[in-house]
Parts: sequence; structure tokens; C-alpha cells
Amino acid sequence: MAFLAPLATTATAAATTAAASAGTFLASGAGMALTTGISAVGTLAAGAAQRRQYDQQATQAELRGRSEAIAYKQKGSEALRRLNETLSAIVARAGAGGVDPTSGSAATLQRFAMGEGIREFNIAADNAVMAIGQGSAQANIYKTAGKAAQLSSYVSAASTMGSGAYRYAQLQPSKNL
Repeated sequence: MAFLAPLATTATAAATTAAASAGTFLASGAGMALTTGISAVGTLAAGAAQRRQYDQQATQAELRGRSEAIAYKQKGSEALRRLNETLSAIVARAGAGGVDPTSGSAATLQRFAMGEGIREFNIAADNAVMAIGQGSAQANIYKTAGKAAQLSSYVSAASTMGSGAYRYAQLQPSKNL
């Protein structure tokens, strides 16, 4: 095991020298430019990723609005189906009782059922339109947030570059004429 001691000492010295060299490089102008550039690129990539995330949320909001609209349309169809059943029952009972289904109380019941059925259908149709509009509005909010996030990353990257340039200028010896 004693024969490994010189190797360990050599490895430790090499690691120390490499770390010192890396530290010297990073403290130099080229190192500062490199790290500043990497930081700026990372900021831009993060802004682009955030925008993609918001775009995905916008797509989901639009799909959710369409899905809700379909559900409301189905409710409207169900209301019309129930209206048809109610009208059929009114006509059948009136006919079975020997009453004219187009006049009197049978006609009054049919008009009332028609009014209620059509009202339910119209409410469902209005809700479907509102669901699509709400989904679209939410999608626009997400898209705007994505654009703002990306713009913010541009500003932040420019700030990082400016800050790096300022730090680099501070390291340069002053040139007094």
C-alpha cells in the first residue's frame, strides 16, 4: 500500500493544479465571457420552455371549452328528447280519453311543455357558446403569459450580457491618456 502514496500525492497535486487553472480561466476575460454567454443562453432556453408550457396550457383550455360545449349540446338534445316524450304522452292520453289533443287543456299542456323544453334547450345552447368563449379567453390569457415570459427572458439575458460586459470592463486596466 505504501507504493500508492506517491500516486495519491501526484493525483492530489494534479487536481489542485487543474482547479486552479479552471479558476484562473473563469476569472479571466474569456472565462467571464463564456460563463456570461452560457447564463444568457440558459435564460433564453428557460423563457422558450416556459412559453411552450403556456402554449400547451392554452391548447388544453381551448379543448376544455370545446368539451364543455359538447356536454351542454348533449344536455340540449336531452331536453328536446324529453320534450318529445312529454308531447307524445299528452297526445296519447288525450286521444285515449276521447279528447281532441289539439284543443283545450291538452293543447295548453302541450304549449307549456313546448315552452319549458325550448327554454331548457336554449339555455344549454347559450351555455355551450359561453363555454367555448371562456375556453378561448383562458387560452388567450395563457398565450399572453407565454409571450410575456419569453420577453422577460430576452430582457434578463440582455441584462446578464450587460452585467458580464460591465464586470469584464472592470477587470481591464484603466487607460488614462
